[in-house]
Amino acid sequence: MQEYSQLYDTDACNVYLGKADKNIQSVASNFSGTVFPTENLQVGMTCVRTDDNNNMYLLTNLSPVKWELLPSTGYVDNAVGSGVKSITNFKGATSNAAGKQGLVPAPASGTQTDYYLAADGTWKKVQQRSVKEVIDIVYPVGSIWESTTSSDPNKLWPGTTWSLMDGGRVLVSSGSYSDSSGSYSYSLGATGGEAKHKLTTNELAIHGHGASISSTSLVGTLGAYTWDHLASGIVSAQDMNGSVNPSGHYGYYKYTVNASHGHSISLSNTGGNDRHENRQPYLVINRWKRNG
Repeated sequence: MQEYSQLYDTDACNVYLGKADKNIQSVASNFSGTVFPTENLQVGMTCVRTDDNNNMYLLTNLSPVKWELLPSTGYVDNAVGSGVKSITNFKGATSNAAGKQGLVPAPASGTQTDYYLAADGTWKKVQQRSVKEVIDIVYPVGSIWESTTSSDPNKLWPGTTWSLMDGGRVLVSSGSYSDSSGSYSYSLGATGGEAKHKLTTNELAIHGHGASISSTSLVGTLGAYTWDHLASGIVSAQDMNGSVNPSGHYGYYKYTVNASHGHSISLSNTGGNDRHENRQPYLVINRWKRNG
């Protein structure tokens, strides 16, 4: 059974030598051990396992007990040799099969920059594009570029042609649109709308104007003896037959006055007939269209 004792500088000479002797015997016994010791354990003691290619283990912890392998030169060489033998070369993918991991193929001389390893297992040169080629991809002809600066894309990206689009217009997608007011169609490139609008009569909401006028009743009668019983306008005369007809008078007549009437009014117009604001809240930017 192995025994290992910690040596201290303060130990008496006879004690120190006794411990050292037992420790030497313990170390020697490691070379024939097939199991780890279980008694008199001390962190730092070693054990050689004869059943494991004489590999040496170090006790690094007591609770729980933990033995860790101390790699020897032979162990490392064997491990590296076995590992290298198990490594295969990288195999690139194809349209029908996945690739396999492995050693990266060696790049040729002169490919230290601007090259990358493709998934097919070969080194390929990175394609260098000019500014125009990049703009052709990002902003092909017909594209729109917007900016809050005064930069001119004709100068920013030589070889491309841009025109500044009309100010004051918003973009509307082409196609058809319907809501509660009706259906609308928008053709590509068409323009429409107005910044300010003057209402027509048909665009006004149906409404009326109220007014009231009082009427006056002016009706009355008058009886008199008269030589001339003629009457017209608001006055009418009635011959009172059988009435008293004093001597010397032509006749006795009843006169009726009807002056009842009403009044008409006219409502005057109001308003300045100006156009009203028809624009949504906005922020002004520059908008360019690529033509070439």
